[in-house]
This record gives sequence, C-alpha cells and structure tokens, in this order.
Amino acid sequence: MTITFGRTDTSTLGRWWWTVDRWTIAALFLLVGVGALLTMAASPAVAERIGTQSFHFVRRQFMFLAPALAMMIAVSLLAPKQVRRLAVLGLIGSVVLLALVPLLGAEVKGAKRWLTVAGMSIQPSEFVKP
Repeated sequence: MTITFGRTDTSTLGRWWWTVDRWTIAALFLLVGVGALLTMAASPAVAERIGTQSFHFVRRQFMFLAPALAMMIAVSLLAPKQVRRLAVLGLIGSVVLLALVPLLGAEVKGAKRWLTVAGMSIQPSEFVKP
C-alpha cells in the first residue's frame, strides 16, 4: 500500500507534505538516528558502572523518543499563529516551573535544580535555553 499526496490534495496531511521542509525533517531523523546509535554505544558502560542494567539508558532514550517525534510532527501541523501561541504558553509554563524550583526543588549533589513531576525529575532550566 503506497500513500501518495498530489498537489491538489487539500487534506491536512497533504498540505503538510507539500509545505514541510523535507531537508530539515531528514536532518532531524539523521540526528535522532546518530543519537540513538551513540546512546547504544556509550550508555552500557556507564549503566554497569553505576549498577543498573546495561541498556537502562538506551531504553529510557527510546521511551521518550516516540512521544517527542509525535510532538514535533504535531507542532509542524499547526499554523504559524498557533505555534506562536503555543510558544508563549511554553514560556509562561517554564517561568512558573523555574519559580517553583527554590520552593519545591529536590536537592541533588548539593544543588536545588530539579523538580519531581509524575515520578520523573526534570530540570526546568532546560526548557528556557535558546
């Protein structure tokens, strides 16, 4: 079964296919592939050194990979005005999380930089980096 999109296809997916920058998508998937390869090469030694299963970090990387790619594609389907609104909401959410760090942050190696959300620890400063 082959999925093809003609230039006259006005569906959301058809319009996306003809307007998305395919070189950027190719570069994105190349980076994801290289990152996965490097994670598989480097993380078993680190995992064994700290006493976890050898592919612990590889599994975690792939666990977050599918939702991240789905989110990237979903955002690329939005109109530019919707992307700007989403960016403003993301900025506001990031600033709120940064404000919560001194109050609710977990101390790791003497520094309060992490928040625990739904069983995961996140570092809110990562969301506000350029």
